[in-house]
Amino acid sequence: MKKEIRRNMWRAAATVLVVAWMILIFSFSAQPDTESSQISGRVSYRLVETANRLFHKGMTEKQMEAAALKIDYPVRKTAHMTEYGILAVLILHMLWAYGWRGKLFLSSLFMTGAYACTDEFHQLFIPGRAGRFTDVLIDSAGACIALAFAELIVHIYIKINNRKR
Repeated sequence: MKKEIRRNMWRAAATVLVVAWMILIFSFSAQPDTESSQISGRVSYRLVETANRLFHKGMTEKQMEAAALKIDYPVRKTAHMTEYGILAVLILHMLWAYGWRGKLFLSSLFMTGAYACTDEFHQLFIPGRAGRFTDVLIDSAGACIALAFAELIVHIYIKINNRKR
C-alpha cells in the first residue's frame, strides 16, 4: 500500500512539473515583443559585461552594447532550446513514472514538438510576435539534444550498475 501511495505521489509530482514548466513557457511567449526583447537584451548585455570583466577586455560601454546586440539572437535561440530541452526531459520523466515503456525518447520528443507548435500558434495572437516554423525546429532541436544527453546519462548509469554486480 505504501509503495502504491509513493508511486502515485511520484506520478503526480512529475505531472505537476511538466504542467508548471509548460505554464512558464506559455508566460514567456505571452510577453509582447518589446518586453521579450528587453529581457534578452539585458541577458546579452550581462553576458558581455561578465566576459569583459573576466577576460579583462577593457571594453567601453558602447562596445559592450554593440557586442550584446551581436549575440542577442543566439542568446534568445539558446534560451528557446534550453527551455524546450528541460520540457522534453520532464516529459520523459513523467512518461516513465506512469510506466510508459515504448519509445520513451521518441514519444517525449514528439510531445515536446507538439507543444512547441501550439506555443508558436499562441504567439500569433501576441502583439509584435509571430509564429515561426523555424522556432518549432529550434525548440525541437533543443529537446533532441537534451534527450540525447539524458539517454547518454542513463546508458552510463546502467553500465556502472552492471559492473557492480
